[in-house]
Amino acid sequence: MTWEFFKRFILLAREGSVVRRIAWLTVLGLGLSLSAFIIVMSVMTALNINIRERTLAVEPHLAIEVPNAKSILAVDTNPLVVKIKNEKLFRSYSFESQDVILRTVDGRFRGAQAKGLSGDGLKTLLNEVYKVKKQSGHDVEKTEEEAPGQGEVYIGVDLAHALGVFEGDTLTVISPEGLLLPPSEVPKFEKVVVKKIIATYVADVDAQGLFYVQGETMNSLREGISRRLGVEVWTDDPEKAEAYKTEWSQFMNVRIETWRERNSALFFALKLEKMAIGIFLTISGLIACLSLVSVLALLISQKKKEMGLLQAIGMSGRQVRRLFLKMGLYLALIGGGGGFLIGTLVSLWIEYHPLQVLPDIYYDSEIPAKVESGFLIVVALILFLISFLGSWVASLATSGLSPSQALRSKN
Repeated sequence: MTWEFFKRFILLAREGSVVRRIAWLTVLGLGLSLSAFIIVMSVMTALNINIRERTLAVEPHLAIEVPNAKSILAVDTNPLVVKIKNEKLFRSYSFESQDVILRTVDGRFRGAQAKGLSGDGLKTLLNEVYKVKKQSGHDVEKTEEEAPGQGEVYIGVDLAHALGVFEGDTLTVISPEGLLLPPSEVPKFEKVVVKKIIATYVADVDAQGLFYVQGETMNSLREGISRRLGVEVWTDDPEKAEAYKTEWSQFMNVRIETWRERNSALFFALKLEKMAIGIFLTISGLIACLSLVSVLALLISQKKKEMGLLQAIGMSGRQVRRLFLKMGLYLALIGGGGGFLIGTLVSLWIEYHPLQVLPDIYYDSEIPAKVESGFLIVVALILFLISFLGSWVASLATSGLSPSQALRSKN
């Protein structure tokens, strides 16, 4: 019965029907806003997951620095490092890193982060980067790269572009504190050869990364103030990194950072971006939902005689109010349900068929999507709640109207 009233009161194409036009505009606005919200949030979720995977390919789950260590041997004898290396559940590689300044033969300067790894550690890094490239849809072939030898380095692609260097070019590596020396003193430096330009698809690494094998390169800069020694640890699950840090906090003379802490600025920016976009799209959806109140209020003001007739033939005021409440829910179901279905189907299609619309200069040349069932359930519940509240508020206008008053009123 409610559907028959809904069709007659709202959907009939009567000439000059203001209610019908506003109702269809409300349905269209609600459908577009909800479908756009689901699609955009699904795309943002997938992009965040991709950035997380790329970051974990080059970032250890835990980085343990030993501040007082002067050599890799001192790091390996640290009690915590010994405990970690004896655990078969973990993969760990020693590292050394320091801030440096790179100078090209034609006088270009650039700051960089030099990182020394063992041969196995550098090989693992390249393998993880290859996996991420394949998952991102890049057409790459796996090749067994020869580790950089004495005086050779790998350099990030963006850093190489900024310096204007190619594979085989020579760079001069200078310690930053050397620039503070008086003019009469020559700062410590080391000349290196670019063996390979690598792309990790992580912005900070590609823009600042300089990799070499420990003991083969950077020996003349070992006394640098910014030099740090430690071990990088990969666990069975990156989400357990915080728990392991808490467990190992009992060990003294070590500094432990999780992968989230080392990239807190990046993940905060991504979270803030997703939140801001979600808020604006939610506001547009709320505006469309609130239009339901306008439609029902206008419908009630035009249908007072019909309401009086319904009460005169035996319907109670509560039943009339419930009738208009259901009509508001039907209107929300058509608009919101349609938008929900369209948004979900489009997001699922993009998830299984990512859009190849971006050039290769971007880190992601495709637009992915990730549909999460929990997110869809929350959206559906919120849509129903807002629609119910809006319809209920509008239906309250039918309260206190007697059949005689309704029949005498002019629509």
